[in-house]
Amino acid sequence: MCCMTKNTKNLLFIKQFHIFVYNQTEVFSQTDVSSHYRMTRPYIILTILFLTFIGQLFGQDTTIYDQENASMFSNNYTFIKKNKSDNFGTFIQYSGTDDMQHWFGQGVFTETNKKYFLTFDTTNNRNRIETVSSTGHSDTLYIKWFDWSGEQQEWFSIRFADTTKNKNIYRADYLTGFVKIPKKDLTDKNLSLFAFGSNRNIFDFSVADNVDEINVFANDPVLMHTFDKKKETLRKNGKGFTTVGMWTKEKPTQFVVRQK
Repeated sequence: MCCMTKNTKNLLFIKQFHIFVYNQTEVFSQTDVSSHYRMTRPYIILTILFLTFIGQLFGQDTTIYDQENASMFSNNYTFIKKNKSDNFGTFIQYSGTDDMQHWFGQGVFTETNKKYFLTFDTTNNRNRIETVSSTGHSDTLYIKWFDWSGEQQEWFSIRFADTTKNKNIYRADYLTGFVKIPKKDLTDKNLSLFAFGSNRNIFDFSVADNVDEINVFANDPVLMHTFDKKKETLRKNGKGFTTVGMWTKEKPTQFVVRQK
């Protein structure tokens, strides 16, 4: 993530906004069931307001298309060009439901007078870990959680895989967003990552010797999803374009341009 282009940063910024608002909603819903319903409406409103002004924030040519007649969910494509006259650029597809599930896809596109041709970047669509050794905290293991695209998730806990031997739970620090485990506590090298405030196991992994930091890249299978496609063609028309939408029984549906 150290050498991102400006367009890539823009795509991640859009994504980070949705993740941030979801995380705040999740925190409230863990302690008060009714809070989930109270937070759903602000989430949707914030999303709409944010995307309405996204083109102005980026200072680039940004166009957003929304699935027409979408009820209880959103599904949109954001196209970003460096210059308005370009026939290529980057895109992100986002879909979210009122029960806090969301789908993401991103990649590059080219366009003609009649079509958009999308290529989705699926390089990192898999669970994985990265490790770091020889740091200034050799007595403490740091664990960070990222989704598949590299966006940090700051609400989670770590437990030992065998809870019959060790029932300790290590929660992510509120300020830093990651877990710290004293190495003297690592009586078991097999650990599990859990969603915040729940018993939902996201990912199991092992700690190798002489490792000081672990970056876990894993999607929450209940709430975080990726679009299962590598290529897509969007057919332009007077209102925007048509393609298979969400919950349309694999039938093409209309997407309309969002007015700035």
